[in-house]
Amino acid sequence: MITSLVSGAAGFIGYALARALAEQPDHHVIVVDNFVRGERDAAFIDLCKRPNVELVEADLSAADAGSKLPRTPIDYVFHLAALNGTQNFYERPYEVLRHSTLPTFTLVDHFVSSRLVQKRFVYAGSSEAYAGAIRKFNWPIPTSEDVPLVVEDPTNVRWSYGASKLHGEVLTCAACKQFGVPYTAIRYHNVYGPRMGDKHVIPDFVQRLNRGVYALYGHTDTRSFLYIDDAVDATLRLARSPSAADQIVNVGSDEEVTIAELGNLMMRAAGIDAPIDLHPSPIGSVPRRVPNLTKLRALTGFERKWPLERGVAETVRWYRAHAVKQ
Repeated sequence: MITSLVSGAAGFIGYALARALAEQPDHHVIVVDNFVRGERDAAFIDLCKRPNVELVEADLSAADAGSKLPRTPIDYVFHLAALNGTQNFYERPYEVLRHSTLPTFTLVDHFVSSRLVQKRFVYAGSSEAYAGAIRKFNWPIPTSEDVPLVVEDPTNVRWSYGASKLHGEVLTCAACKQFGVPYTAIRYHNVYGPRMGDKHVIPDFVQRLNRGVYALYGHTDTRSFLYIDDAVDATLRLARSPSAADQIVNVGSDEEVTIAELGNLMMRAAGIDAPIDLHPSPIGSVPRRVPNLTKLRALTGFERKWPLERGVAETVRWYRAHAVKQ
């Protein structure tokens, strides 16, 4: 049996990744979460009922978290635990920092320094880590992995998340190098899909649609969106690729769209024909974000399977049908 541990497994990417691993009969999957943001919903409960899935309920930011984790060798550690969600960056910056930094120390102390990780320690980074270089130095777009990591303004609480992810990359690279554990740090770029919570642009807009309010924020900004199934595929390819060991790799799409174009896709998917009330971005939002995927393709041969229109339609349908946790 191959044993994988997924932290943040009740969250968005963590759940989808844990489910994909659990569908492999040769896998034993340890799912870890404290439910600070992840949902203990029917989907997660069903996942935990699988015979090859083991739930560890633990707050990885707590001092005693290590006592709840297994002390046996683990093939893969997928570290996705964090407090994400754009609104949280502004409204709960301290909690974002706490729950997005301390868990990395916990997992590194427990699995890396003891060399319990056998094959790969996979850290979930974010494009937010390099947002400062885009704004401050007009770094080239599409952006490759050699972009400098810059905290542009520590007084802007939006950096609670980006700085946490910058810190996590440095910690992962340093600790794994010191203790001889292979790692891959993945910089996710705007992964989306059903069950992604309510603090991101797509579910936030759909919630307003459900109330008959057609307001969209940051309409001139551009992003590239990657559907969750494609993100899981890229993650597993990188984790299993020998050449991706000790690498930082962008995972995303290189199809750049404005948020206004995204809004129009969502309106069509919802079957609504009405003008959209357009508003500027929150302070600190990056005007453009598109990853250079040359490295990802060279290491894994990855190509996305979900066109944006199809993925947005699927996501909008899910959010129109499901109540979202406030």
